[in-house]
Amino acid sequence: MNIPSTFKSRFLWTVGLMGIAVLLVMSVRHKSQSNVKELVVHIKPIKGDRDLINKKEVEGAFKKMLGYDVREAKVVEVNLSELEQLLMTDDRVKKAEVFLDSKNRLTVWLVQRQPIVRIVDERNFSYYIDEDGDKIKTRKGVAVRVPLATGYIGLYDKESLFAEKKSTLKDVFLTSKSILADPFIEALVEQIDVTEDHDLLLIPKIGRQEILIGNAENIEDKFNNLKSMYKDGIPMVGWDKYKGINLKYKGQVIGEL
Repeated sequence: MNIPSTFKSRFLWTVGLMGIAVLLVMSVRHKSQSNVKELVVHIKPIKGDRDLINKKEVEGAFKKMLGYDVREAKVVEVNLSELEQLLMTDDRVKKAEVFLDSKNRLTVWLVQRQPIVRIVDERNFSYYIDEDGDKIKTRKGVAVRVPLATGYIGLYDKESLFAEKKSTLKDVFLTSKSILADPFIEALVEQIDVTEDHDLLLIPKIGRQEILIGNAENIEDKFNNLKSMYKDGIPMVGWDKYKGINLKYKGQVIGEL
């Protein structure tokens, strides 16, 4: 009995595909039962000379969740979605991605929140506010170089930062964003002090001239006037001439003797 060549060809193709499928299944089973080879953590740097979170803390968080070192875990035991969700519960993390590569390396990509100001309010509570207005707890041994805001600031309320209604905290937030966006002002300002009258007073890193800006209205214009004062005005009369600079009033730069 002669078997048509087309039938033989289809039969061979079917057998070949079945063989490949079996090999794939065996390969997947073998991979899932093998251990995680390595934990690789990539953390996107932020401004301020220090990271908010480090690889050791990521390892510790995974170990606490699993009950053992993640590098002792089998691939089948690793729930990538749960690990991502765990990282996202940390107030320092803005975005997290976790995946396994072909070499069984567990890789973590982290985007940190970017602090723009550190607040110490009248109750002596300390925390950071990031560029999105979110609150970040301060941790012992970790200090990010951003302006320090002190004085009569009031309680943290994220909604107030984006509401039309004025608030001292909103003024501090908007002023801090403008400071971070301007390299000259960022290099100049050390501290924002909120007075009892709710005026913002900038304390420079160098020099004795305290800078009164009042509030965050027209803040870009105020900073442009301030830069002109530092570049053109103060050098002409001498750095020791003024004890303060008043930018509170629109379009005016007043040197206080």
